[in-house]
Amino acid sequence: MKLRFLFISILISSMLLTGCVEREILDDLYIETAKAFDYEGEDKIRGTSLFPIYLADKSIQNGTLSAEASSTREVLEKLERRSQQPLVRGGLDIVLIGEELARKGIIDIGDSLQRDASVGARLYLTVTEGEAGELIKGNYGLRGNGTYLYNLINHNINRRELPATNLHMFVFDYFQEGQTPYLPVLKQISKESVTITGVALFDKDKMVKKIPAKDMFYFKLLVDKYAEGSHVIKMGKERNSGHIEKSVEASVTSLKSKSKIIVKHNTDPVEVSIQIKLKGIIREYTGKKLTPDKVSEVEKQMKKDIEKNCLKMLKQFQELGIDPVGIGQNQKHGIRGFDFKEWEDSIYPQVKFNVNAKVQILEAGTVE
Repeated sequence: MKLRFLFISILISSMLLTGCVEREILDDLYIETAKAFDYEGEDKIRGTSLFPIYLADKSIQNGTLSAEASSTREVLEKLERRSQQPLVRGGLDIVLIGEELARKGIIDIGDSLQRDASVGARLYLTVTEGEAGELIKGNYGLRGNGTYLYNLINHNINRRELPATNLHMFVFDYFQEGQTPYLPVLKQISKESVTITGVALFDKDKMVKKIPAKDMFYFKLLVDKYAEGSHVIKMGKERNSGHIEKSVEASVTSLKSKSKIIVKHNTDPVEVSIQIKLKGIIREYTGKKLTPDKVSEVEKQMKKDIEKNCLKMLKQFQELGIDPVGIGQNQKHGIRGFDFKEWEDSIYPQVKFNVNAKVQILEAGTVE
C-alpha cells in the first residue's frame, strides 16, 4: 500500500513539474542561422538577421529582418519588435561584418556574442567586401544561406588555404598579448554564389590589411598547419615537340605542414627564424616528362617560393605593428620574466626575419 501511494505521489509531482516547463514549438520560432552587421554612420550600426522558413513542400525560404541602432543589444531588441515570432540565436552559425565597420572596430560585436550563453564559441566570424546585409540576402543553395556560408568557411579551413578561426579564437587573440587576430573575407559574386577573397588582418579589433587569396597558402603556412589542400608551382617554360614554349606547372596536393619559431636574443638586432616543414604529392605535371630531376626541381622551386613570400609577409606585419603569427606570444610563454612592452616598443620593430623551408615530395605518380 505504501509503495502504491509513493508511486502515485511521484506521478502527480512529475505532472506538476512538466506543467512548469515552457514548451516551444520549432515552427513557432525564428531560429537565426546567420547575422550581418554594417556601419551606418557615427554611433550607429545596422543588423540583419537571417533565419530559415520551412515551407510545406519541404523547401527552405531565407527570411531576413533588419534594424538600425547604436549597439548589438539594441539591434536585437528592435528586431524582436519587428518579428512576428520569437527570434532565438541558439542556431547561429556565422556572423558577417561589413568591411567599413571592420575598419572602425568590432570587439563590441564579438564581446556581445561571447556573452550570450545560447551562442556557440565556435561560431564563424567573417568580414565581407561591401555590405554584409546585402550578401546575406542572396539565395545560396537548397539548405538555406546560413548553412551554405558555414559550410563554405568550414570546407576551406579543413581542405584549402584558410587558417582556422572562429569567435573564440578572435576574442582570445584580441585580449592576449603577443598575437593579433585575423578573419576570412567573403565577397558576393552573384545572387547565387559567394567566394573567399582573402584574410583580414587586425590591429586589436580594427581591420588594417587584407591578404589576397593568392597569398593565403603562405599565410596558412605561417599561422596554422596544413592537413589537406593543394598548391600549384610555376616551373618556368619548356619547348614542346613543335619548338613552341609553354608554361610548365606542377600541382602538389595532400599537403601536410608544421612550423616552428626560433628567436635568437643574443644578436643585435634580435633574429627570428621561422622553420617550415612541408610534405606533399605531385598529382599533375604539365611538362613533357616527370623525371627524378624534375621532382627535385619542384621541391627547390616550392622551397624558394615559400621562403620569399613568407619573408615578405613577415616584414609587412612588422611594418604594420601587428603579429598574427604569434611571435610575441611564443616569447611570452617561453621566457621567464619576459617584458612584453619592451618587445612591442623596441625589439619587434627591429627584428631580422629568416624563413627556412624544407619541402619533401613523397609521391610523384609515374616517374620516368
